[in-house]
Amino acid sequence: MSNLFRLLTLLLALSGSVEIIQAQAPHLEILEERAFKQAAAFVNPSIVRIETVGGQDRVGKLITGTGPTSGVIVSRDGLIISSAFNFIGKPSSILVTLPDGRRFPAQNVATDHLKMLTLLKIDAQNLPVPLAIPESEIQVGMWSIALGRTFELDQPSISVGIVSALERIWGKAIQTDAKISPVNYGGPLVDINGRVMGILVPLSPGASAETAGVEWYDSGIGFAIPMSDVLKVIPRLNTGKDLYPGLLGITLTGQGDLSTDMKLDRVRYGSPAQEAGVKAGDTLTQLDGNAVAMHSQVKQVLMNKYAGDAVSLVVKREGAAEPLSFKATMVEKLVPFESGFLGILPQRTAINQVEAGVGIRFIFSKSAAEEAGLKSGDRILEFNQQKVSDPGALALLVNHLRPEETAELLISRDQKQQTVKVILQSPPHTVEAELPTQALPSRTAAENQKDKIKTGHLKEELPGSESTYWAYIPENYNPDYEYGLMVWIHPPGNTMESTIFNEWKSICEQRGIIIVGPAAEDVIRWNRDETEFVKEVVESMRKRYQIDNTRIFLLSHGDGSEFAFDLAFKYRELFRGVAVSEATLNNKPPETDPDYPLSLYFVLNAANPLNQLLQPQIEAIREMNYPTVFELIKKEDPAGQYLDKTRLEAIGRWADSLDRI
Repeated sequence: MSNLFRLLTLLLALSGSVEIIQAQAPHLEILEERAFKQAAAFVNPSIVRIETVGGQDRVGKLITGTGPTSGVIVSRDGLIISSAFNFIGKPSSILVTLPDGRRFPAQNVATDHLKMLTLLKIDAQNLPVPLAIPESEIQVGMWSIALGRTFELDQPSISVGIVSALERIWGKAIQTDAKISPVNYGGPLVDINGRVMGILVPLSPGASAETAGVEWYDSGIGFAIPMSDVLKVIPRLNTGKDLYPGLLGITLTGQGDLSTDMKLDRVRYGSPAQEAGVKAGDTLTQLDGNAVAMHSQVKQVLMNKYAGDAVSLVVKREGAAEPLSFKATMVEKLVPFESGFLGILPQRTAINQVEAGVGIRFIFSKSAAEEAGLKSGDRILEFNQQKVSDPGALALLVNHLRPEETAELLISRDQKQQTVKVILQSPPHTVEAELPTQALPSRTAAENQKDKIKTGHLKEELPGSESTYWAYIPENYNPDYEYGLMVWIHPPGNTMESTIFNEWKSICEQRGIIIVGPAAEDVIRWNRDETEFVKEVVESMRKRYQIDNTRIFLLSHGDGSEFAFDLAFKYRELFRGVAVSEATLNNKPPETDPDYPLSLYFVLNAANPLNQLLQPQIEAIREMNYPTVFELIKKEDPAGQYLDKTRLEAIGRWADSLDRI
């Protein structure tokens, strides 16, 4: 029974006319079906089939499509718009087939990376251009028909639904519950009269990668870029230049889209905002003439801008009598974020211990702290006239400055206070050759057992699940102190549990580290969907044991490393480091995030063929300002085998210093 029939039945039932509508039901359904067919037939001459040849077989974890997909004619002289997703594999050639059977090679003119559209050109004239519905006439609840042209030339594929929302994905898209999938990406979303509402594309509110939103296909959540917006951008694309999302270079202090804290936390170095004169600490009140009082309102404005677009800002600044106005031109790329580095490791104190300032446990060699004369045992009381109460507060202040910037510290040494000036440096790409351990007060096994704290080598099952993991908690674990957490991601086909336990046990005891080893459901491979399981295992360990959030890191070997990097880049707020051996990085890392620093460690045998691939990658990763250690093992060592004790101890020192400031 159709939706229309159900609605009419309900309305007439209320008026006592059920018998009438039931008698007319076959007639109404025929009319409804005829309307859908007429709408499809009206726009049908403008829908083309697109086939790609060659290019990449895979983009990230996604196997690129090889079957035909769809596009829409937008000019009589051969311009065709489609979804950018259809071309992420960078095909060597593109073929377009018109509804009348004519076939043409197509040129990829340009791509809109903000709205995920691609403009094609074929050598043809007098092509039929569809009629676009004015955006003001599109209403929530009206019929929406998703069309595509794949295997049949005479008839397009049809999926019917309603318009379920407008201005979704930060104002960019129409949302429909009609089924959308790769076969009709690039096709039109039309109304009951066959007028084009928009072009179907995969989109995601929280991600912007080439494949973002594809996971929702056929889910009842689909998106289309309004045709009015498509027509506006075609002249820019037709110049042959790709369009990119614009970046301003600001972050706000509050958390979440509903936050009303509008104070600027950071203004990125070299960004349009900084060059315009905006400063951290300013309170944002207007964007492009629109009042903004919530983070979502800021996104609604900025996430619809292209690189090269101008944006106006009004801010309140402490000490200024009147609001200040600025104008900035947005850019495609920002200067990679790079935090200043002081060069200390903080003392690890008992959880309930309260003491003024931050004690210095260790000074890094050739660091800003060493050059300024700081010593182990000193306590930092203030940083640039701001009191520091714990390592997290000090790290945040240092993190807001760049290398080469100067800071003033108030320290306590031998119960006397003094002022020290430091010139911050860049975080190092090396591991300290000597890093003394900090002995934590130990507990006996009996004390832990009394408090119902499990220690030693454990085998566990995640509550409410059949998924399993193993763990090692040092026998002398002391719940009054925080420990690092090493998450072992085993290579496919071998959990290596015995090897990891035996080789890392003493290092973990010395460095205050807990091991947890999730097991893949199918030991021969990690499934992409198991990232959530690993996260839940980590969260479970954080609830049961005292874990230092700045020292949670991933460790892997060989082919397990790809999954480890997937985890690190997906859960930026959770992991602070990734150490891998006999592996490379398959995909470019995301931009460095000032709020979630991430350190990387690669160990590779010089005889491994990956060496030629990895070395240039290391340079590129370091240019993105990821602190990255790279150790090349001499060729005499057997390639592919697990690491010896010397190299494991080096990783242990690296892990022990992830909380460096």
